[in-house]
Amino acid sequence: MSMSGVSNLKARAEQLVVGLLATLLVLALSACSGAGGQEQAKGRPLPQDPQALSPGEFHSVKFKPALSFKVGKGWSNTANQLSGYIELGQQGEIGNLTFANVKEVYKPGTTDVVDAPKDLVGWLQHHPYLKTSKPQPVTLGGVKGEQLDVLVEGMPEDYYGLCGEGVSDCVDIAPVSNDQAAAYFKEVNKRRVFVLEDVKGDTVMIWFAGPPETFDKFAPKAQKVVDSVKWSGS
Repeated sequence: MSMSGVSNLKARAEQLVVGLLATLLVLALSACSGAGGQEQAKGRPLPQDPQALSPGEFHSVKFKPALSFKVGKGWSNTANQLSGYIELGQQGEIGNLTFANVKEVYKPGTTDVVDAPKDLVGWLQHHPYLKTSKPQPVTLGGVKGEQLDVLVEGMPEDYYGLCGEGVSDCVDIAPVSNDQAAAYFKEVNKRRVFVLEDVKGDTVMIWFAGPPETFDKFAPKAQKVVDSVKWSGS
């Protein structure tokens, strides 16, 4: 074989090695991007409009940060899915499960909007119209946060809230999705709240609530959905 032929074979071999190394690097980076609780979206897309959901896994379409969760029988998407708001309900209206990306909150006792505090759990604890339990640590989808029970209590008779349209039966908590929706807590309900203050830089609040007479039946169903939450990779 001539010297030029040997040189060509060496060049081709070097190209193959470089190509193989590049492929291995891409595969390694892809594997790393799914680590640390940040998994790729799984399941079916959650419908944009209110409708019944068949059992199985769903992933968000508009809501950010992206997430997925599993539901059992009797669940429905009870509100339009927004970039900062998802609401699910159980058959028989025994309770609701809500996901909210909280960037702002309503200043207590007013309809004024201010930036969400860094310590949202502390803000809930010191809210004049809320009674809270002692926060407990929780991990959802690999992200650490806190959970606590929250009741509406001590509302003045002349309280005016946007959620109640002038009727003092609920407390405004936070505007979401550029004021397209609002997070609010009804006075008559029991609820459990989960606060994750750093999901890819966002503060996510999840809560399930319902009337006292149905809450104990609803809570295990809602908790099962919450426990299935996974945060999808970007």
